[in-house]
Amino acid sequence: MPIVAPRLIVELYEGWGFSGKCCVLTDSTTDLREFGMFDRVFSARVFAGPGIARSRDHKAVFFDQTGYGGSRLALAPGFYPNLQDVVRRFRTVRSMKVEAALDVAGPEWGDIPLIIEAYNREDFEGRRATIVRDVADLRTMGRRNTISSLRIFKGPNFPERGCRVLLYSDPGFEGVRLPIEMHPSDYRKEFPDLSLLPQSFGDRISSVSIVGWSDKSRFDTVVFEDDFAGAAAEPGWEWRDPMGGGDWRAHQSFLRMNVQPGQDLWHGANFEAPRLLRRVDGDFAIETHMPLEPSGLEHGGLLVWRNEHRFMRLEKTCAAHAFAGDVRCERHQWQGYQLLGRGADMRDGGQLFLRIERTGDALTGHASADGHTWEQCGATAMGMSDPVYVGLHALAPGGLPATTTRFGYFRILRRRADVRRELQLQQRRERAANTASTAYAIRSLR
Repeated sequence: MPIVAPRLIVELYEGWGFSGKCCVLTDSTTDLREFGMFDRVFSARVFAGPGIARSRDHKAVFFDQTGYGGSRLALAPGFYPNLQDVVRRFRTVRSMKVEAALDVAGPEWGDIPLIIEAYNREDFEGRRATIVRDVADLRTMGRRNTISSLRIFKGPNFPERGCRVLLYSDPGFEGVRLPIEMHPSDYRKEFPDLSLLPQSFGDRISSVSIVGWSDKSRFDTVVFEDDFAGAAAEPGWEWRDPMGGGDWRAHQSFLRMNVQPGQDLWHGANFEAPRLLRRVDGDFAIETHMPLEPSGLEHGGLLVWRNEHRFMRLEKTCAAHAFAGDVRCERHQWQGYQLLGRGADMRDGGQLFLRIERTGDALTGHASADGHTWEQCGATAMGMSDPVYVGLHALAPGGLPATTTRFGYFRILRRRADVRRELQLQQRRERAANTASTAYAIRSLR
């Protein structure tokens, strides 16, 4: 008999991070229940087997239905501690096939407005770091908070109204700030010695922010809106208010959240803050308007929530916070936290608009002082299988005093083409249902 030489060896785990029950597969299977895996596969390790040399293009192709049905996810040899990080629209594994596959699944990066090359020595020498997204602490990139020379290139998604690079002396987008403007007419800017700039604070640079402005959005059709002015909240909302901080009254024309000190939304530790959420699927944008008081007591904003292990916050901070009223964007994922960006100089206009957009696995936060010109405040790639929940939240984290946050409205927007496509599908389903109902009535009369 010939020797069996599997091309791939696949370990499937029922928990994230290769935890929980495990099964090992060396060949295709139409139903994982045969191996004791019942709709709970969240991580996988794919190894090259002794037969991989015969067909190196083979991958482990997972399906979310038995019999190789439903959505598919093709993975090359590698370790995947969370399958939902790999691709958004994939819930679990119910069958698997080992076959040649050219498609490659993976998270989408999102827009790249600028490409920055940073060097630790003058004249573009020494160690180089490439920056295409906000970096809250350059030490996470193996740097020692030193940038002596800089090149800035226009990226493939450069905004029509231009961009600005903000260099901060301290981590977390704090400390002294040095702005560098990139206009639509600029292709590249070079700074062989940053110490020669008039606003220089030496070569101590600890965080970098890329700020782009835009008055356009790919999401142009409002599919849901609540201005909190009716006799009751719009259907579909879900209050999650463990400490009773939410305050809504009929015909109030705004939603108010009062939060006591210590109420927060922090992974693995504190979920006491009030939030108002509703379900949404697919690509979307969410937007809110916040009236601002001179007291600066507001601390809250928008929330994209999958569960306690995966969520994104975009919020205006209160005056007592280290950001002193600026906008803050952060991600919480699997017991980890990442500060994504900061929106500065929008706290004194009497109002603030916030927006989060999701396209595929890419999430971006935006802020505006007038609701027309938007500034990007953070971006990340985070796989979240549908459904997710979106809405509003308010906080009083750490040692901050009590906060009061008001929201004038909340909107969900989609692309016009997506809305038209969904309407056409709904009409087809209704026609099919009417046809089936008519056929049944005719048969019953015979």
